[in-house]
Amino acid sequence: MLAIDAHVHFHQRRWVEPTLSAAAANFRLLAATRDSKPLGVLLLAESTREQVFEWLRDQSRAGAWTVKQVAAEPQTLRIGNAGVELLVVCGRQIRAEQGLEVLALGTDQRFPDGLGLERTLAEVRQARALPVLPWGFGKWLGRRGRRVNEILSERSGKSLWLGDSGGRLRGLRRPRLMAEAERRAVGVLPGTDPFPFGHDYRRVGSFGCLLPAAIDLSQPWQSIAARLRAIEGSPTAYGRSTGWFRFGFNQAWIQVHMRLHGRSR
Repeated sequence: MLAIDAHVHFHQRRWVEPTLSAAAANFRLLAATRDSKPLGVLLLAESTREQVFEWLRDQSRAGAWTVKQVAAEPQTLRIGNAGVELLVVCGRQIRAEQGLEVLALGTDQRFPDGLGLERTLAEVRQARALPVLPWGFGKWLGRRGRRVNEILSERSGKSLWLGDSGGRLRGLRRPRLMAEAERRAVGVLPGTDPFPFGHDYRRVGSFGCLLPAAIDLSQPWQSIAARLRAIEGSPTAYGRSTGWFRFGFNQAWIQVHMRLHGRSR
């Protein structure tokens, strides 16, 4: 079985080891509730400012963790520590029109920011990556929400995914567009999407999806992508989204962070 956190950031090199350790701990907690021990998979979504994966790929170790590149997949790493193995797969986070984001999962190719949504999605598909429109606080409302709905209305099946977020406030209704996506057989991929402050990396691995399938470890990402495309609807989600305190803290401090660094999330 695979446990996949489908939206991960390391943000900085110094957070790689603690993020891996937090993910391993969260995957162990998940295993304690199930009959089998899942293989943990972290799907990165690095922005243009992040180049942590390229650095990590050139290392033999990240603290206590050994790092090995998969020969057939330059975007995939097998990372181990004391009998625990994780798969780390590179991907990109791209800023498109109106501040909407697109994730290109499973590729180390880079993409330009600032293009139209259709053009960005086309470039992601051309790179043979999984295109995902991730949820973000306030980003599926108003004009932007209508734009996402337009994109959904033009597609069905696995040519597009929506992304759920562990940063979403627990207890509120699931966003309407996710139900609309699944009605059109567009799957939803959940991931933690950690913020770059407040030790939020500790959530990595705590919110994601399960795939009850073995994979070929000589080409793990290709195996995972093929199984995701083959399932009907969305994979089984696990974990809980964020509580009130963490949600409020993150939303307040992201505004400070954006002003300090001169960019939007």
